[in-house]
Amino acid sequence: MSELRVRILGRDPSGEADPLTPEALVVCHPLWADFVGSPRDWRKSPGPGGEVFFVPREVGGEPVPGDRPARLTVCGQCSSGFDVAWAMVRAGDFLPFDSVLAVSQRGGRGQMRREWDSPPGNVYGVVSCPGGLPGPESLLPVFFGYVIASRLFSMGVEAFFKWPNDVVVRGKKVGGVLLEERAGRVLAGVGVNLTSAPIPEKLRRDHALPAGTLAENGLFPGPVRFWADLVKFLQTCYHDCVTATCSFPPVIRMEQRLAFLGRKVLVREGGKDVYEARVLGLAEDGGLRLMRREDGSNRECVIHSGGITLL
Repeated sequence: MSELRVRILGRDPSGEADPLTPEALVVCHPLWADFVGSPRDWRKSPGPGGEVFFVPREVGGEPVPGDRPARLTVCGQCSSGFDVAWAMVRAGDFLPFDSVLAVSQRGGRGQMRREWDSPPGNVYGVVSCPGGLPGPESLLPVFFGYVIASRLFSMGVEAFFKWPNDVVVRGKKVGGVLLEERAGRVLAGVGVNLTSAPIPEKLRRDHALPAGTLAENGLFPGPVRFWADLVKFLQTCYHDCVTATCSFPPVIRMEQRLAFLGRKVLVREGGKDVYEARVLGLAEDGGLRLMRREDGSNRECVIHSGGITLL
């Protein structure tokens, strides 16, 4: 796997993220304290445009831009990790597989611009997708869901992705994926509940699943370790599945981690059309294949938007 270089964003000239120091990270949550260790192990390093970073003392000078490893930038509380990442894109400082990991978010966003509860101790990451991805764009969120569920499965957790963008463990939603595209650049935002989950009162009224955490399932990784390993796993999957074959993994492979396969669900399509169906699998373009009972007969259909709830 490729090397990943970690740095702490001390001062963000874009103003999207609050100032951050190793000392502040130590006190924000025990999982962050484990990552920092002793604040004396970090040194200040000036960056372009007035940025200030903290980097591990054993790390030497920054490699030249064309030859550097992917970078993981830890930032303080911000409106959204997306906002910090897009500021880096505008500054020309966010290459493929570079990522941002926020301590917490004031306005984290999920699907349909819904609020994403973001207290310290969980993962709120944004990673830069490489350009020139093969196949339809609609397959990209499915690929990300598959990668996250596969990574958790490799850690001993029976995880699945619920079409189109949720990560499910033991019938509870533990994470989600959101993609944003601007001027040809695509960023993927990933939220994973490591130690805390929203209380039922904070979930939307028609939520499909209760919220859960990885801690409930015996996993206690720190945010940095979990996110760094996930980004490396994503790089490996990308190079093995996409670069080598010039295509996404076959849908039959991704279906192995698809939640509710073969089961009856309630489908909400377009916010108005609600009906029962059985999940058949994935379409080649990333849509969800369903068997819908209509007028006394069954017919197969494919949806590309909406949501499903297990019956």
